[in-house]
Amino acid sequence: MEDIGSPFPKNRKAESWWLRVARKRFPVLRWAPSYDRESALADLIAGVTLGLTLVPQSIAYAALANLPVQYGLYSAFVGTMLYVLLGTVKEVSIGPTSLMALMTLQTCHGLPIDFVVLLTFLSGCVVLAMGLLKLGFLVDLISPTVTSGFTSATVVIIVASQIKGLLGISFVAENVFDNLRHVYENLHETQLGDCMLGAVCCTILLLLRKLKDVPVNPKRASLKKTLWLISISRNAMVVTAASVLAFCTFDPVTNTHPWFKLSGRVEPGLPSVAAPPFSVASENGTVSFVEMAGRLGFGVLMTPIIMVLANIAIAKAFSVNRVDATQEMVTLGLCNMAGSLFRAMPTCGAFTRSAVSHSSGVRTPLAGLYSGLIALLALAFMTKYFYFIPRACLSSVLICAVIFMFDAAIVSRLWRGARGELAVLALTFAVGVALSVELALLAGALAGLARLLRRLMRPRMHLYAHKSAVGEVARVVPTLALVYMNAEHAAARLAAAAARVRPRPVLLDCSRLSLIDDAAVLVLQRSIKKFKEADQHLILYNASSEVVRRLEGIPDVDKTALRASTISDALACVMPATASTAVFDTAPLLP
Repeated sequence: MEDIGSPFPKNRKAESWWLRVARKRFPVLRWAPSYDRESALADLIAGVTLGLTLVPQSIAYAALANLPVQYGLYSAFVGTMLYVLLGTVKEVSIGPTSLMALMTLQTCHGLPIDFVVLLTFLSGCVVLAMGLLKLGFLVDLISPTVTSGFTSATVVIIVASQIKGLLGISFVAENVFDNLRHVYENLHETQLGDCMLGAVCCTILLLLRKLKDVPVNPKRASLKKTLWLISISRNAMVVTAASVLAFCTFDPVTNTHPWFKLSGRVEPGLPSVAAPPFSVASENGTVSFVEMAGRLGFGVLMTPIIMVLANIAIAKAFSVNRVDATQEMVTLGLCNMAGSLFRAMPTCGAFTRSAVSHSSGVRTPLAGLYSGLIALLALAFMTKYFYFIPRACLSSVLICAVIFMFDAAIVSRLWRGARGELAVLALTFAVGVALSVELALLAGALAGLARLLRRLMRPRMHLYAHKSAVGEVARVVPTLALVYMNAEHAAARLAAAAARVRPRPVLLDCSRLSLIDDAAVLVLQRSIKKFKEADQHLILYNASSEVVRRLEGIPDVDKTALRASTISDALACVMPATASTAVFDTAPLLP
């Protein structure tokens, strides 16, 4: 009889493999089976709390990007909902951020809104490709120093751009210096109502921010929770209060507000679902996809990199396990591609919202569903009231949200211990403030890499003199690596040491070498040959097992000395007569 039982183990094996892949790429399958009522209640509370933060922030970030208010909310629900299925870190909230708003403003300055939507789609495609190709390591090329300088420059740019909102002045500016110049030139047009409202809103926002830190008797837990809820809902409360004030004092006869500049008419209802615009009509004809991408320029590449940088940094900050960078990039790419169908601006995770989720006791990414629903409800039923949001209030929300991102403490820390990195930070910050954040990130990354290359090209090589039975010998200690770009420099230092102690030996201490390439091996081979011709020993010793494997292939090298850990042992391997001789340090031979 035919054996029909044998295929079943294979089917079960195949099923388990597919299940593992599904759980890896759809993390919802990992936590959904054990989801319970307690987690559902915690996520509901966290999601509603997050929604109260997300809605006013989205409105403010749309204003920062110079887009109509509703585009912030168009960007606030797709990512949060899609992340429920694909996201790996429960605290991450995909939506509009100050970084993405600023990138959108600088990339699409003076261009129609269709270009913003296309930027969202193309950014998503690039991030998705980075995830599929496992290019997350590219983010590691950007050091924390560069990130700090870039973020601080972003804070200065945003604050400078929002001063006009606080003062009730209207103008168009392209950079920080333009903003400051226009503020100075138009200072006489300052509107007292906007100025007072902006000052009051900033004061209240900053006071409410500290409310959660007020010391409370541990026995009064309900009071502590109330203060915390008021503190994290401060944006929604201030925007609502300012809008009510504007609504109550609005003059329907003149259809203008006597005291404040308002956000203006907002397109009501939900966005229509449509493919991203791959061409747009203009006065001179149709602008093709290639021409649109050309006008977006370098932002098509830099916006995705900043997205990934921000998202992975947030994920690492809140995740207790190792972050799956590939899954995060794939998710972020799909969120932006899907968002472009709803005319969203570029989105990524926001640290402030992630902190709100964390402090709200979020259990799973399902909290994003509730915050997304709140954004949809705001679009469906509240857009007619967004008209009355004062611009000074939005400027206050933006300024109070970003000023704490400015990292001043790093300057004193780097000044004390790493002034080279401080120069990289200063360059990044200066380029960001003077030119653009895209160029700042690029300049900082290149400066950081150049600094590392310089250290590799001219690493420190310490030269010491030691007394032994054969007289004074030289010890050369290279650091970091011996590679093609510094091997000749190392050979020159060995020759200089040899000239000082000839005909006595020179020892190359390999204990601090972490990398050696083939070019360096060839240079060492040539140096050993020259030493031998001069009737002098070049002894390589104290090498790690990985470096030993590279050095053992050099002709005439003493293989036993390579593993010696002391000068005495190394000399004894090559010159047995020195075996019982103690060796001690003297002053450095050369600087």
